[in-house]
Amino acid sequence: MRKMAQNNLIGYRTSLALQTYTVESRPALINRIRQGEARSRVDEIANRIGLTDREMADILNLSERSLHRQAAEKTLDSNKTERLLLLEQLIEHGLATFDGRQAVFARWLRSPRPSLGNVAPVTLLDTLAGFGLVDDELSRIEEGMIS
Repeated sequence: MRKMAQNNLIGYRTSLALQTYTVESRPALINRIRQGEARSRVDEIANRIGLTDREMADILNLSERSLHRQAAEKTLDSNKTERLLLLEQLIEHGLATFDGRQAVFARWLRSPRPSLGNVAPVTLLDTLAGFGLVDDELSRIEEGMIS
């Protein structure tokens, strides 16, 4: 793992003037995606900022029921793993942006943002483009362009 302040997990530019967050090397990241993550990581990552099962199911593009039925030791497919790792990186960026204040970041994620068409950022995380938009929004906040 190394510190990086130029590109986020999916290649969108981030400008972290004062803070950095950890990004894996791209080959290591691709290997992790291909191998898949354990279903238990979904709960681990969700618990970092209090995301609900419904929100996690939407982010991973599956039904809440399917999410509940998967055993903790089951391995997620590459598409779901990629989304999970994107979310993990976005959470790192968000916590860095909001000085580690989990409750503040979680509230920001669920509050409609005028710059995002008056929708809550968490509702955009069901698409890869949405991840990029939310990450860009966090970068604007870091640069002092309040959102």
